[in-house]
Amino acid sequence: MVPPYSSEKACSSAASAMEFAVLFLKVKHLVVIGHSQCGAVRALMGMEDDGSNAFSEFIEDWVLISKGASKKVKDMHRSSPFEEQCTSCEKEVINTSLLNCLSYPFVRQRMASGELTLHGGYYDFINNQFESWDVDLSCTSSLDKFQ
Repeated sequence: MVPPYSSEKACSSAASAMEFAVLFLKVKHLVVIGHSQCGAVRALMGMEDDGSNAFSEFIEDWVLISKGASKKVKDMHRSSPFEEQCTSCEKEVINTSLLNCLSYPFVRQRMASGELTLHGGYYDFINNQFESWDVDLSCTSSLDKFQ
C-alpha cells in the first residue's frame, strides 16, 4: 500500500524507496504488485466504519491508506461473499496505490516527460495466475489534477 504524498514526511519508507528508484536509479517502470489472500486487505475489509473494532496501533493506520478502496468495493459488491469482496479489494488497493504514486511530484514529472511508466500487478498464488495493467495518462493535463 503506497501512501499519498505528504510534505510532513509521514509514512516515509515507501516514499523513500520510490524516490530512490525514480530519481537516483532512474527506473523506467514503477510496478505496484498486490497478492491474493492479503492479510492487510482482510483487516481493512473487516474494519467497522466507526472504528469500534480497532485492533492495532500501527497496522491499522497503514491499512487505512486504502480505506477508499474498501468503501468502493463494499458499495459495489455489497451482496457478494466476504472472500469475493476481499479479492476485489486486493485489486482496488493496487489502483489506489497507483493513484497515490501520482501524488508524488517526482513521479508525475518523470511520467510527463515519458521517462517513467506505472504498472499494476496482481498475483493470485492460489491459482498461480498473474494479471497486469498499465496506468495510461497520455497527456500532461491529466497529471495536473494530482498536484
